[in-house]
Amino acid sequence: MAKQRARVVTLLQERKFAELLKPPPGSAVFEASGVFAVGKACFVVFDNIRRAARVAANLRLDPSDHVWLGTARSGGGYEAITYDHTRGRFYLLIEAEKHPDGTFKAVIEECDERWRFKGRAWVDFAFEKRNTGFEGLASVRVRGRHYLLALCEGNSCRESHKKTRSGRGRIHVLERKGRTWYPVAVIKLPARANFKDHADLALLGDRLAVVSQESGRLWVGRLRRGRWGIVGPGRIFEFPRSKKGKRLYSTVEGISWLSPSTLVAVSDLRKKRHHKRCDRTDQSIHIIKI
Repeated sequence: MAKQRARVVTLLQERKFAELLKPPPGSAVFEASGVFAVGKACFVVFDNIRRAARVAANLRLDPSDHVWLGTARSGGGYEAITYDHTRGRFYLLIEAEKHPDGTFKAVIEECDERWRFKGRAWVDFAFEKRNTGFEGLASVRVRGRHYLLALCEGNSCRESHKKTRSGRGRIHVLERKGRTWYPVAVIKLPARANFKDHADLALLGDRLAVVSQESGRLWVGRLRRGRWGIVGPGRIFEFPRSKKGKRLYSTVEGISWLSPSTLVAVSDLRKKRHHKRCDRTDQSIHIIKI
């Protein structure tokens, strides 16, 4: 297969979270990790606080448009967020916690539309370490049955330092039975999504998007519901670079559809290994067009 040249997304607008929200209690940074758009609102979660925020998609500098929701819960932050329109429920992903059986497993918490906590459930899939588990979450219904799509961070769902080969992205299809979410199928991303890691996924109808923080790219393809596969190779998009062709976006962690041609992305705090020029795009929310 010939290597496809990545198209560059068009940046429509972006803001630093510090322009829109007060910093989380006890912290001066916004480690954004996931986002889900509902109507004209973007619901954002962060690595460094177990709480969500609502940010208006217009990104206007109006304090009343951007607020923290509910109350902060104890523990680390969330990795991803999604929403089930049928039940009016938000699902929030905790990457991994120590399970009573001694392994590390993800936890999914549930809130209603008024951000009242409704419970939590383990995911019956063990990871090697706490900090390399599921990174993305999407809600989908098939013939009346509800599923969650959980994206593994590492290739072949292995821990991050074992990225011996790029690609091999995996999405686990989860179905809840009792107080546990069980994997019932695995979706393999196509070879064209040749990413070093996988940070989040977004679903609009059958249109599926997966973003990679380490590769700085976005893959867009089509999901085959029920049969749980991918239709065709999909397309690759790249985030804008500097005039000299240098990377500016090195910490994109969350993605969600706003429309069939526009998405919202959120970025984490810049890591020490990233160039200082990436300061201009970290801890931010971005509206892009493909």
